[in-house]
Amino acid sequence: MGFNIIFSSTGVINFAQGEFCMFGGLFAFTLAVTAHLPLVLAVILAILITGLIGVLTERLIIHPLRHISMLVMIIATVGASILFKAVGRIFWPLESNPLPQFTSGQVRLLGITVSRQIFWVIGLTAIAVAAVYIFYNRTRTGIAMRACSINPQAASLMGINVQRMAMYAFGLSALLGALAGLVNAPSTNYHIGFYLGIKGFTAAVIGGLGNIFGAVLGGIALGLVEELVAGIISSGYRDLIAAVILITVLLVRPAGLLGKRDVVKV
Repeated sequence: MGFNIIFSSTGVINFAQGEFCMFGGLFAFTLAVTAHLPLVLAVILAILITGLIGVLTERLIIHPLRHISMLVMIIATVGASILFKAVGRIFWPLESNPLPQFTSGQVRLLGITVSRQIFWVIGLTAIAVAAVYIFYNRTRTGIAMRACSINPQAASLMGINVQRMAMYAFGLSALLGALAGLVNAPSTNYHIGFYLGIKGFTAAVIGGLGNIFGAVLGGIALGLVEELVAGIISSGYRDLIAAVILITVLLVRPAGLLGKRDVVKV
């Protein structure tokens, strides 16, 4: 969803999205384990701090490049990803930074043993989807962001500050990334952003770039295929599946499952 929020508002594919996930988990670890704050407070602060990093990323890196080509802005996000990963390696050099699970232990469901944390993943995903839907359809800012995604020039002529909407998009995307990163912990490190970024980008492409809710469908489809391959063939192929599916979708259906093909009249 984070990839698509930025893409639909600015046309930029943010390759630093995975590092927002990294920051969410690492900041939550520092605040909860090192600073000994209550887990709920640590989680809230980690999400807000990462959201601020998203806003600063747009203001300091993307905004100054707004009059240059889109390709340059996308390359700039690659540079931001490398920078954030380096920062993570400096401040959190350990390979494992265990964040306490929201609900510890395991439970048997339909004969399968699963972690209780998975229910938090599913529940918070549902809440995030509902919150984003309400934001885009029931708030002035959300409607303005939708207008920018449809036609930035027309939105600007109607008095909408397109650049401010881009800043909001990066902030909202960072909030969602932080939530994804910390709820998928208990263990996180400075290079987990690449792993989560690839999976997130693949899910966005499967669902259709620009379709915010299609990313959720794409993520579920990707996860199911990965687990089927791991169970039927070998778990060693799980991480290979994302790359294979990404290439296949781009070759067969570039618009994704719910995306619409661009029609250009000449």
